[in-house]
Amino acid sequence: MTQLPKPGDYTPDKILVVALLGMLGCNSASLTSPETTNCGHHVDPNIVILGQNVVLSDAGTVEPPQGRPFQQGWTLGQSTAPITGHNEREYARIASYMMPIRDALICDLDKPSTTLWQTLTSILRINNIKRVQDLSGTPKDQVYSNDGIYEHLANDGPDENAMMKYLEEAELELKCLAFANFNFTNPEGANHCEIHGLAQGSGLLIP
Repeated sequence: MTQLPKPGDYTPDKILVVALLGMLGCNSASLTSPETTNCGHHVDPNIVILGQNVVLSDAGTVEPPQGRPFQQGWTLGQSTAPITGHNEREYARIASYMMPIRDALICDLDKPSTTLWQTLTSILRINNIKRVQDLSGTPKDQVYSNDGIYEHLANDGPDENAMMKYLEEAELELKCLAFANFNFTNPEGANHCEIHGLAQGSGLLIP
């Protein structure tokens, strides 16, 4: 069952995310920092309100809902008019969760504590996404859990393939649950949602 907070509503976990994001170099307060200027999505947590956000490309254009992962330089913006389309609202909502997760792994892995990482990834855990780790098979077939990818990168150093696979699949699986009447079949003819038994359009549980 989808839990839709009213615009302006913040759950305790959401408030904690806003507070803890100040610890990350990729947040909006650090835009002038030389080491973070060219990294991250620079999401301002203070503007995150359901139905009032859009995903902006690095050129400042509004991106439509899509299966393609959020790209470097994209961020979250405020709309001048209420967003009424279901998938458009959910796309921006997913960005508000996934962009800070991406920034934590890609830009600031040495900064987020275990507590912050658990808070950032709570949206994934309660929706049963990336909770199980399976490192059998070849590296391209291996699946890291939320805790597993954090520990792997923190302890073993950079692993771009594992990191990007985790981020892209976690984001796509949120979209599988959130988007309604959306075609998730990729150019190769595979549907990630169906392959992994995700109930398309069933709705997200919100922390």
